[in-house]
Amino acid sequence: MKTTGLILIILLCTLQPGFYAQTQKAFSIAGISQYDLVSKVNGLPYRLTIALPFGYSATDTTHYPIMYMLDGDPNLPLTALIQWNMTYDGELPNMIIVGVGYQAESFMGTVSYRTLDYTPTDVAREDSQMTANHHVKMISGGASSFLRVMTEELIPFIERTYKTNRDRSLAGHSFGGLFATYVLLNKPQLFSRYLISSPSLYWGDGEMLREEASYYSSSHNNLDAKVFISAGSSEPDEMVPGVNELVKVLKSRNYKGLELTERVFNDETHLSVIPFAISRGLRVLYTPGR
Repeated sequence: MKTTGLILIILLCTLQPGFYAQTQKAFSIAGISQYDLVSKVNGLPYRLTIALPFGYSATDTTHYPIMYMLDGDPNLPLTALIQWNMTYDGELPNMIIVGVGYQAESFMGTVSYRTLDYTPTDVAREDSQMTANHHVKMISGGASSFLRVMTEELIPFIERTYKTNRDRSLAGHSFGGLFATYVLLNKPQLFSRYLISSPSLYWGDGEMLREEASYYSSSHNNLDAKVFISAGSSEPDEMVPGVNELVKVLKSRNYKGLELTERVFNDETHLSVIPFAISRGLRVLYTPGR
């Protein structure tokens, strides 16, 4: 009997690793799907990653607010998981989240596209430095064309395909935050809420401050939007001062309709701050009663 038992134990130990190997499979997140398309406006290959709310049905009458998250890869899965968790106790409403990214194998494959799309002006000095750093040709200054892509192609496609209630928000980090600021100051009515994380406001020697001055001087005393803007205290030196300066100017204008919240996250870097900005930004922009 002892010999038989020993043989069984040896067999189990031998078979166990094979059993686990046979059940291994790729992991995917339920409720998330993708569309690939090529823009007719600027010719770039976009990838939309869609996260639907729990209980979404094409047959009922429920329509949902929608958030467009720039740098869809990698920010969409992170944002969706944070948002889904915060709906459990009603801290956030159910919503559709759309990650706007590019057809590339990895985030590094998107850097030339996002540099073009997210920057408002062509800065040759920055292009040269980024080209050297990333070993790929960088060209900046395509934000106006990308805004057309959003307005004429991406948003209409999503609103034809999914049940939205036209309560739109735009979220972006770094260059994405720069583009979100650009939209706020050039076509603010396109979105009602803005989550602006660590925006690259140094771009063009403070181009966004000049954009704001131009917006204000054009007899605009309304800026009807709910805005959350943030950065990490341990980011590069130019980040927090840029955010503070923009916040100071926006507050000084007394824009009608503007609800502005700012936050500097202590001890967070340019990358570690991302989940904090998303979590707090969602709460500020969407928590009932705020």
